[in-house]
Amino acid sequence: MEIRELVSFYHVARLRSVSKAAEYLEIGQPTVTTHLQKVEREFGIVLFDRIKRPIQLTSDGIVFYELAKPIVDGITDGIEALKMQMDYPEHRGSFVIGAFPDIVLHHLPQVVKEFRANYPMVQIKLAARRYSALMEMVAAGEVDIALATRPEPPSPALQFRHLFTSDFVLVTPLGHELLDMQEIAFKDIARWPLILLSSGSVSRMALEQVLRREGLQYSIALEVDIIEMAKRYVEIGMGVAVTHEYAVQAGDSAKLGIRKLTGLLPSAEMGLITLKGKFLSRSVRNFIDTLESHLGEFIHG
Repeated sequence: MEIRELVSFYHVARLRSVSKAAEYLEIGQPTVTTHLQKVEREFGIVLFDRIKRPIQLTSDGIVFYELAKPIVDGITDGIEALKMQMDYPEHRGSFVIGAFPDIVLHHLPQVVKEFRANYPMVQIKLAARRYSALMEMVAAGEVDIALATRPEPPSPALQFRHLFTSDFVLVTPLGHELLDMQEIAFKDIARWPLILLSSGSVSRMALEQVLRREGLQYSIALEVDIIEMAKRYVEIGMGVAVTHEYAVQAGDSAKLGIRKLTGLLPSAEMGLITLKGKFLSRSVRNFIDTLESHLGEFIHG
């Protein structure tokens, strides 16, 4: 006898109807009838008086029902427990999100706040790292997902899901002469002290690659860890910086000169990077959904 046959018998006895039991179990009525016949053959008993309507248990059927009830109830409780456990990853657990420091500082707070309001028992760890460190963490499986620029060169071990595109911008002190130029060339930028992010950052690698390719001499006034620091030192006149547009916040224009470098440097493709084949829990997928609902804030600041 199979468990499903015992379950069919139990619900026919409980509902006193084969058709109602079939509807409750969401299976065909002939299937339920077959289950009953198999149980009766195996135990050599008649379970129901099928002449009376609604059908009634025979004396053997009553004994069998009393013995079967705790078994089926246990199965039902077990199924409910399984359902609760299957919901566990959505409402509990933990995961690690990696992103550039400025994204963690400015763009993720509202995403995390909204996610935590919906899933208060899920623990989130934020890893703020520069590009090269993020790629190493993703490859090592130390983060579940990373929000960063498209891996270059492409890696067969990594999967990239595009979210938005961000242009590069030049950041200067207010009133800087570069802002008044009709067209800006790299030779114009190279004349000024540069405030750069630490080695391994995408914006620094992109800028220095072009400056070297064009054979331009340049001086580094200061090297900092995050663009927020760079903007502060640009503001006090120590140099100029090149960064992604998403790193510029709404209030920056009151303190800094901002000039798009569209056409001078290729736009940066931003998206989610995962280790190919890595399982993403339901809570991680829910976080991604929350993140995507805030994409406008990344693009427009």
